[in-house]
Amino acid sequence: MSGNTDLESRVVAAIRQYREALTRVENLEREDSCAHRALMNTLVGLDRAMRGEVAAHLKDGLFETGTAVVARSDDAQNALVEATAQLESARLTLAALERQLGYIPEVAMGTDRE
Repeated sequence: MSGNTDLESRVVAAIRQYREALTRVENLEREDSCAHRALMNTLVGLDRAMRGEVAAHLKDGLFETGTAVVARSDDAQNALVEATAQLESARLTLAALERQLGYIPEVAMGTDRE
C-alpha cells in the first residue's frame, strides 16, 4: 500500500504542477491578446501617419511606440510558447502517472500545499 501512497503523492504533485502551468498559460494568453490589440491599434496609427493624417511631431513617437509594441508582442508570444510546452510536459507526466496508479486522486482546488 505504501507504493500506492507514494504514487498518489506524485500524482497529486503532478496535478498541482499541471494546474500551475495551465494558470500561467491562461495569463499569458491574456497578455498576448492585449499585446496583439496594442499592435493592431499602433498599426492603425502608423497607417494614418504614413498617409499624413498625423502631425509631424507625433510621427516619431508613433514609430517608437510601434517598436515597443512589436517587442512586447514578441515577448508575450515567446513566453506563451514556452509556457505551452511546460503545460504539455505537465500533462504528459500526469497522464503517465495516472496510468500507473489507475485513477486520479481527489485534490483540493486551493493553493495551500501539503
